[in-house]
This record gives sequence, structure tokens and C-alpha cells, in this order.
Amino acid sequence: MLDGLSKEHFEKFLATLDDDRVQAGEKYVALRERLEKFFEWRNCENVSELADIVFDRVAKKIVEGEEIKNAEAYSVTVAKFVLMESRREVLRREELDENSHQENEGEEIESDENEVKVRRLKCLNECLAEFPNDKRKILINYFDTEEKTYISKRKRLAKKLGLNLNSLRIRVCRLKSKLEKCTKECCEKELIL
Repeated sequence: MLDGLSKEHFEKFLATLDDDRVQAGEKYVALRERLEKFFEWRNCENVSELADIVFDRVAKKIVEGEEIKNAEAYSVTVAKFVLMESRREVLRREELDENSHQENEGEEIESDENEVKVRRLKCLNECLAEFPNDKRKILINYFDTEEKTYISKRKRLAKKLGLNLNSLRIRVCRLKSKLEKCTKECCEKELIL
């Protein structure tokens, strides 16, 4: 069962997957496997936990009354945002680790793994710097929030920009795609050098 959700909420989620209980269960298992592979292929460590987060969020949307016509496609979309949030959290931890290493004068980064992480963060920062200021602020404001307040903050951001929430999501998705492409290309160049 999903973390933090009642049996009733889980039942509503299953009903959204399929009217037939057996078919819904099979679709749930298949979707869980698909989400876990999605996260695994993107080098995430805690794939089961991330899949649970996706299911929790989708089920909460259903309980809140949002009409979801295709729960599987909706779950995959939510998974993309969970992935970005997870990566952002990893980058934050790496940045904190990097700062704590700098405070300890005697410590140096020796392992290749840490160097790769530092390069990735450097590339991310360089690519963010290439974005126009307004677009960079949209990306940062969209993803820089606590999990409990992200919906209300994103609604305020959309209103501030004169957009509805879906238009903001589309704009951010396009910007995120450009940022990922730039970061990937930068990392590849860094590894060659």
C-alpha cells in the first residue's frame, strides 16, 4: 500500500486505473515496475521510494477531486517532476558536502566520483547562467520549494507571470528540457577534457 494513504484512497487510485479490480491490480503492478525502471535508468538510488512518492501524489490528486482520465500517463508525468526534485535534492546535498569540504582546509576531494559530481554541478550552474534572467528565475522559483508548499507557490508563480498552472508547467518543462540538454552536453565535454 502507498505511504501515508488510507486503504480507501488506495482503492480510489486503483479504481482510476481500471474498473475491474483484478485488471486494476495488474495495471498497478505493471505501472510500479515501469516507474521503478524509469528511475533506475536515470541512475536514481531509491527507485521504490520514488515510485511511492509518485503514487502518493497521484492518489492525493484523485482524492482531492482532480479528474484524471489516464492515471498511467499522469503518473509518468508526475514521475518526471519527482525525478527533477530528486536530482535537485541530490545537487543540494552535494553542494552542502562541497561547502563542508572547503571549510575543512586539510580535506581534498580525491575520489573520481566526487569530481564527477562537482563537474555536473558546475555544468548545471553554467547552463543556468546561460538562460535569460527571467527564465532562470522561473526555473529556480518553480523547483525551489518545500514539498508541502510547492503547489501553492507554483500557483502564485503562475499568477505572477499571468499564466494558468498548466501553461506554467509546459513552459517549465520546455526550459527544463533545454537545461538538461545543455548540462548533458557540458558534462560530456568536461569528461573529454
